[in-house]
Amino acid sequence: MSAVDSPSQRQPPSGSAGPRESHGASLVTSLRNARRSPAVLAVGVCTLAGILSAAVLPTVPSYDPWSWVVWGREVTDPHLSFIVNGGPSWKPLPVIFTTFWGLFGGAAPALWVITARIGGLLGLWGAWKLASRLVGGGWQGATAGALALIGVALTQDWFYYWLRGTSEVMLIGTTVWFVDRLLDRRHTQAFLIAVAAGLIRPEWWPFIGLYAIWLWFRVAAFKRPWMRVLLVAGLVAQPFFWFVPPWITTGQPFLAATHAAEYNGHLGPDVLRAVVGRGVNDQVLPALIAGILAVVIGWVRDRNRVILAVGLGVIGWWVVVVGETLDGYPGLERFFLPAAALTCVLGGAGIVLVARLAGDLVRGAAGSLTRPVTIGAAAVMVAVSLLATTTQTRIQGARAAKPAASQAVYILDELTKAVAAVGGRDGVYPCHSSFLAVNHSAQTALAWKLHVTLERVGTAMREPGVDFIAPDTGATGGPAAIDPRLTRAQTLAVVGPWRVVRLTTPGLPTACDGR
Repeated sequence: MSAVDSPSQRQPPSGSAGPRESHGASLVTSLRNARRSPAVLAVGVCTLAGILSAAVLPTVPSYDPWSWVVWGREVTDPHLSFIVNGGPSWKPLPVIFTTFWGLFGGAAPALWVITARIGGLLGLWGAWKLASRLVGGGWQGATAGALALIGVALTQDWFYYWLRGTSEVMLIGTTVWFVDRLLDRRHTQAFLIAVAAGLIRPEWWPFIGLYAIWLWFRVAAFKRPWMRVLLVAGLVAQPFFWFVPPWITTGQPFLAATHAAEYNGHLGPDVLRAVVGRGVNDQVLPALIAGILAVVIGWVRDRNRVILAVGLGVIGWWVVVVGETLDGYPGLERFFLPAAALTCVLGGAGIVLVARLAGDLVRGAAGSLTRPVTIGAAAVMVAVSLLATTTQTRIQGARAAKPAASQAVYILDELTKAVAAVGGRDGVYPCHSSFLAVNHSAQTALAWKLHVTLERVGTAMREPGVDFIAPDTGATGGPAAIDPRLTRAQTLAVVGPWRVVRLTTPGLPTACDGR
């Protein structure tokens, strides 16, 4: 295989059909072969599974995804202003998807969750595929892939992210598939995947830049002169989509960075120790240990440059996240997920490499009396047992993700009823100046239900208006803090866990404070 994105076509011999017929026949052959391609089959299975998951599993976005759905609707709805403010940090790639899904009206939230779930499943498959190829495929590759898949699924809050439609599972998917496409020398595909990843997390930018520089000087070797245009477009896309939408809607191009810097992530006084601890905790400990062993054994014993390169990529990601955290950013566990996913891939490969090493050592000591395959299988079983006994907390968290999602579906369905009980948007906003507040984590969902921008829904009751109040749960967050001057309270409706209250100050008119 050459270092281009697809094998070059042989020129037809003299007297054969011309180039048009040759390329046409090649295209038909490629389409026929695609139907039998394992990759196409796997993508189809992941897509179908993601769609079916919406029918059998609780399907509702969490706080951040609700904001992306709201912003996507604002782009396409002529009755709403597009304003990137009032919610969480801006993320371009999700909003590109939700802009399209916004054309489907009320189905947009579920369509986005399905999209994220498909990306998450593709990430699991990509982790399996990558770990398998690191050890050469076969049954050992299948074992390494299965262990990598389990490790990724047990990374910090993976099941929660997958069920609730966050971008983290898509970020894992883009990471493992970037490495896979890079190893296959599919550089156009790899670069486009990296560009997509960079529109999810800016920590990708240094890696995109270095890869683009390398590709720029390799274009002649790839015989793809147009690739330089693609490189420029991909690089320009990063600042354009991250900075231009906030700039034109709020006048603040660096709004996402400002929001991130304002939240210190509860790191405590020792920032370095806290952020390193989060990085270590992001993947289960056996995966981290096995990943380190994979790099050591792979290089010392086999001089495996691919495993070493993946390990260096993990270290590079750590350097970026720790560096930005020391510079004032929150350093949350989910920022480490790309490195954690690759660590799990290395961990799956590492367990197999340890098994091989054990088998070879025993064979050398016992001669032909002991089969290395038996020793290797025993080593894998020991590793799997260790994984099972040290990951009980993560397994319990995975089990709790579905009930938590079901609770969120119930609470937000009841919120819809509570909105209807007080007269919908017109009842809550009788005037342009009317004010509304709600529990923090329900803010973005309520903005969607009321068909307003995020700026119209507060998370602190700082002036007269309507307050939607629910108990503090994972789906709602804490109730809005109430200004002590708002001493007059009138209950407008009670629906399920929600109590809708009009709060005013004595002596002020109440015509604009909701029904």
